[in-house]
Amino acid sequence: MIRRNTTHERLVALFILGVVLLVPPVLAVFNREDRVLGVPLLYLYLFAAWALLIALAALVAVRIVPDADAAPPDGATASGGPEAGAEAARDA
Repeated sequence: MIRRNTTHERLVALFILGVVLLVPPVLAVFNREDRVLGVPLLYLYLFAAWALLIALAALVAVRIVPDADAAPPDGATASGGPEAGAEAARDA
């Protein structure tokens, strides 16, 4: 079986990962007095989890390919958006 578009599944998996990373029982594991380079462990974990979720979301977003048959949004031209139309008008 060939899978054409797995973006939806990846986004759902990313959401579930975010919930698991930020659920209170997992946060309680990192809620200690320990410090790493002067930063409390909980803050470091929250920042790292947040950065990981953003990086994974960016990877999923890069793989989203716009549909070639779809019409461009209002005010946009086929050559790249409203800016391209303004440049074409200036060149004429």
